[in-house]
Amino acid sequence: MSYFQNLNSNDRVTFEGCEVSNIEVVIDKHSKEITHYRLSIPAPDSGAVDIRLFTPAEIRHLKEAEIMDVERGYYTPARVRDRDLYGTRDVNGSSAAQRERIDLAMQQCRLMERNYALGMTLTKEGVAQFREEMVRDYETYQARKKYGTQKANAAQLLKRLPSNSNLLEKFRKYRRVKGDARAFLPVKSDPIDLDLQASEDFCFVMERLGRYASADGISKGEVIDDLIGDMKSENVYRESIGKPKMKILSQRQYERWIDKYLDPFEVTMQREGLAAAMKKFGSVEPGRKATYIGEVVMFDAWQAHMKVRNCTRDEYNMMTEEQRKAVKLVSPWITAAEDLATRAIVGVSFSLAPNQEASLECLRMIYRDKTHLFRNAGIKASDYNMICYMREASNDNGSEYGKDPFGGALFSSAVRLLGSTQMNGAAGVSKLRGAMERFFWTCDLKWARFLPGYTAENPHARNDRKYLSEACICWDEFQTLFLLFIAEYHKTPHRGLKGRTPAAVWQELSDQSEYDPSQMPSPSQFREACGFHTTATVSEEGIKYAGIVYSNQYIRQQRMARMVDRIAAPGERIEIMVDPHDMGAISVLANGDLITVNAITEGVCGKSLREWQAERQLERMKRDAENLEQDEARREARALCRSLSQSIMLASDIGIFGYTMAEIERAKKEAEYGHGQFEKPFVGRDEYVDPLTEGGFQTAEPEDDDDVADPDTVENEAKTDMDRLRSDARNRKSKRK
Repeated sequence: MSYFQNLNSNDRVTFEGCEVSNIEVVIDKHSKEITHYRLSIPAPDSGAVDIRLFTPAEIRHLKEAEIMDVERGYYTPARVRDRDLYGTRDVNGSSAAQRERIDLAMQQCRLMERNYALGMTLTKEGVAQFREEMVRDYETYQARKKYGTQKANAAQLLKRLPSNSNLLEKFRKYRRVKGDARAFLPVKSDPIDLDLQASEDFCFVMERLGRYASADGISKGEVIDDLIGDMKSENVYRESIGKPKMKILSQRQYERWIDKYLDPFEVTMQREGLAAAMKKFGSVEPGRKATYIGEVVMFDAWQAHMKVRNCTRDEYNMMTEEQRKAVKLVSPWITAAEDLATRAIVGVSFSLAPNQEASLECLRMIYRDKTHLFRNAGIKASDYNMICYMREASNDNGSEYGKDPFGGALFSSAVRLLGSTQMNGAAGVSKLRGAMERFFWTCDLKWARFLPGYTAENPHARNDRKYLSEACICWDEFQTLFLLFIAEYHKTPHRGLKGRTPAAVWQELSDQSEYDPSQMPSPSQFREACGFHTTATVSEEGIKYAGIVYSNQYIRQQRMARMVDRIAAPGERIEIMVDPHDMGAISVLANGDLITVNAITEGVCGKSLREWQAERQLERMKRDAENLEQDEARREARALCRSLSQSIMLASDIGIFGYTMAEIERAKKEAEYGHGQFEKPFVGRDEYVDPLTEGGFQTAEPEDDDDVADPDTVENEAKTDMDRLRSDARNRKSKRK
């Protein structure tokens, strides 16, 4: 009798609550009786499969004790529906093949979970390190469960372990559902939801009605005709698959949908352009506001719409015609800073291209008196003493403010060192800095277009102007002209100030308590924030840079310290930071810190580098003029002195070193006498001279004496290394004679 006859895919056999995956009957060859039953029983926690052998008597006992149970029809639809009512986590509604595939997927996830606990990383490389062991365990699991053997063999048809990426994907799903096997069931088709179907139909219609918002100018009638044709084709397809068809409405209804559901701004912009859309739907907002000086200072750079010569007027006047033709025409960039409360321009710098040096120079100008710029330009009725203590700096993330504005940029670091905050906006969005953009527009409308070399924003606005033939302004003249426009701008009524001038509003707000110039940063902060790095040499006097000597107790003690403890060895250069607007002190980099060293040269404090260099140049010019005025008298005295000394030497018969002519002649003869007395005459082999052929007397023929060897013959010469190169022609000739 067999206890497991007629089992099918809907039946289930369990042992201690675990489903038995494979049952094999062991029959005796001689008696043909059943001796054992081999069962593949998976472990409940580890996922491994054990091979158990039971005799028929043990099977009877296990069934009577309800340790083993055979459930007929466990996976039938009726039983599955009953279990669904109670919300079990079983893999219900699946076929036997699906259950087998899900079981293998769960085993793969269990292997991944075990190796993950052992330190496997959830990457392809990490899975590859444990793959060999997982392949062995995976094949052993299939062999025990499907074939009832302890190990896998070549005769068994086993599934291969999936790829590493597939294993990772399944394991992530396994962890996400917390080990629920139902996650690996195939997705069933849902019944048709009429509300969802109506929404899909509406999206189908609006996707095609959206063609009306296009630049090709298609009419509403053409769009609706194409829509109705697509709906008819879609209804034919839906009817073939048994889905409900779409309802086709009237043409007027679809026209109402176009006006109701399409974005009017998108329709206008696509069909008529951006200008028409902005004119029809655009709005104006006041933007940010400031109530006191320095609350918000806006920075931006603008390329002037004009061409100027890339040289100064003095340089141009000194050039030849060929050199003047080679001068390039450039469009300068202006970096400006505007105080939002007063609309005053508190800082400005000029450059050929946006850069951080120009932005730092503009930042430094905010904190200093700029009246001397107006005086140098010839303005006497206006002052430019607009010193601003900045609380917040607003700028875009352009290249002049650093490509990484939130760290690693010089401008951002300078703003933080000066005790201010920074707001970075997106580049190219002018509305974020409306006041600054409006100022540059004013520069174009009221200043640049009235100057020669005006290029306009685009060629269409240039009209008949020829900027190449008009361009005659030099670089220094361009800067002066812009400063003159700033002076005019500060005295001009401003619409953003309700008709008041920036200068009047500045005068009013500067009397309030919020404006406190005593809160300005220290000179060392300006130097570290807006200065530049350079090098200088330590001398006996101290540190010398640009003709200025800097020293303090620390620098003096460096000469007394050991060589290894000094900041620089003698003759080496040290790194310093210089504020070009205040040369009264410098910062020396020593042991990772910046040490302030004051100037001991008189008349330097409070002067900029340009002013100091101009003063030194003026002093040199004055000194050269004074020396030139006294040069004639100096030459006269020197000429008389030399003439008198030469007369005295001639009268005394001595030279400048006191030698007489007789001593000079004797020394000359001694220098020439005796040359060549140690030299020996030498005649090389190629320089042999025969006295008979070259002239001279004839001697008698020598007597032949065979017994006495002639020492002058070639045979009797001493053998040298050159003998291998000698010719035997001479010996053969003598023998013939």
